[in-house]
Amino acid sequence: MPIRTESEEKFEQYLTGQNLSWARIPEANRKQPDYAVKHRDANCVFEVKEFAEPETPPVGGFSPLPPIRDRINRAREKFTDYRDNCCGVVLWGSKSIVRTAHQSVVFPAAFGEYLNTEPDLFVDPGAEPRSFRFFGKAALTPKQNTTVSAIAILTEYELNHAWLEAWHQVAVKEQRGEEIYPLEQAQICQQISEQRGPRYSYKGTIRMIVLENPYARQSFPPDLFVGPFDQHWRLQSGWFRLAFMGSEIERLKNDNVPSVFW
Repeated sequence: MPIRTESEEKFEQYLTGQNLSWARIPEANRKQPDYAVKHRDANCVFEVKEFAEPETPPVGGFSPLPPIRDRINRAREKFTDYRDNCCGVVLWGSKSIVRTAHQSVVFPAAFGEYLNTEPDLFVDPGAEPRSFRFFGKAALTPKQNTTVSAIAILTEYELNHAWLEAWHQVAVKEQRGEEIYPLEQAQICQQISEQRGPRYSYKGTIRMIVLENPYARQSFPPDLFVGPFDQHWRLQSGWFRLAFMGSEIERLKNDNVPSVFW
């Protein structure tokens, strides 16, 4: 039996925690994805990817997007025999600075390396504040990687209450018109931690952030990966919008926890 990677262990932990029916796909002469997940009457397959630190760290400016696009393109090769199935690429959220799977990096890598910068184009004033449009080089287009139904970011979630309180203190200063200097929030966070000790909620939680591919041959099921901390992003009327949030994330939002923390 092949040794499981960290990303595979976390994916299996997530699937089991969501009571989903899943199985490893046996290796074969022809490239195969890693997992099959039974969902209602459909079979979905997933290729799980993670990131290693580069042998030679980049010096000066660098783009984190090419490694994401590379993983998507390489995963697509595994779906040749599954073109009529829902096919998902799972990216394990690395903590590396230069090899990150944060949604702020995965989104532009998948759908366009640039955000529109005109105010009336960047944010849809009539919708959820976090609604975006992208343009430029993308891994997912109407003619490229259409077998990929979605990119699913597999990541850990915990709420650091020191950071949350520091954010509120900085927000109050901004409202008073005070000048906020770089790293001020980090310094306030450190002071709070030293005074009160660290406090976290939800440590050890594994979640999914699903970026649905609007150009896919087979759509990603909207009711798959809908745990209490999960999210789905979807293209709606030309805008990528948060189309689903789990019950715990919604509770945090209703408790006025800033979106940066969910």
